Amino acid sequence: MEPDVSMETGSMIRIAVIPVGGAIPHRRLREYVSMLARHTRIDLSSISSFYSEHQKSPFTHQPWESSSLRFKYMVGGAPPSPWEDFQAHRKILAVIGLCHCPASPDLDRVIEQFASVSKGYASALAKRLFAFSPSDEQLKDGGEKANSIILFPPTDQQAHELQVLTMIQDLAATLLMEFEKWVLNAESVGTILKTPLDSQSNLGSEEVIKAKKRRLARAQKTIGDYCLLAGSPVDANAHFVTAIELARLTGDVFWHAGALEGSVCALLVDRMDERDSLLEEETKYRYYTVIQLYKRSYLQDNAQRVSTVTFELEAQLKLARYLCRRHLAKEVVDC
Repeated sequence: MEPDVSMETGSMIRIAVIPVGGAIPHRRLREYVSMLARHTRIDLSSISSFYSEHQKSPFTHQPWESSSLRFKYMVGGAPPSPWEDFQAHRKILAVIGLCHCPASPDLDRVIEQFASVSKGYASALAKRLFAFSPSDEQLKDGGEKANSIILFPPTDQQAHELQVLTMIQDLAATLLMEFEKWVLNAESVGTILKTPLDSQSNLGSEEVIKAKKRRLARAQKTIGDYCLLAGSPVDANAHFVTAIELARLTGDVFWHAGALEGSVCALLVDRMDERDSLLEEETKYRYYTVIQLYKRSYLQDNAQRVSTVTFELEAQLKLARYLCRRHLAKEVVDC
């Protein structure tokens, strides 16, 4: 279970930040990471010059003027989660390498090392290698490797920050286009989605029939996840509603809980910063149901005897944080 979760966690894009090349002095590493950390919300309106629509976007209700992509930087990376199919935000969706050029004279070796490290993140849809303070010789050499490494020449802090912002906006546009591709592909060919709760052995005929019935609900739920990551909560909610109904019909309790949890995230992102008693009541009602569904999912149809208690506890923590944020402290004790 992750300690920093909230109801909006489902809209956050995980980016692994990996130091590569020679050892980076601690002060420099903090400086490079802090420049990234300033950019956790990337307004869609700021990435339009980097974005190109290669085909009609599946995010038909995307609010380009008001929405944003949300980045969560994982310094040092993170191991893959066995639950990545269940919740897309658990995937590492991009990798950024950080190189301190004075400690890494051979840029070819740095590029090779980054390529090797990046292979450990099979879910990553975009990769960028940032190299700071290159020498004149490295600048000349790096110009021939522009597709593999992005050089940040020695300059003042303000200029560095502007260049980092530009590169992050470019990364955001790349991820948005990749999300579009993923959703269009999932809608056209379908996709098989499994979790540790599903049988990992060869399925019998009955299990195959059950899996086919559940595939559509799971695909709709996962498309909803990518709509959330793309900053399109209205589209996300439409897919979650469909997933909830299909999961209920097929008795897919765990995915029913996940789709309902996703619908709350979409609701809150869509109505960010609103204070509305009806919104609060609806949020609480849905999350009480989510908690109960996660509790049931361990008892029902769990062939692998895999515990889902972490999802139940995470949901309780998210609800408690929401109630505290809304100054409903008494109900925190009750939940």
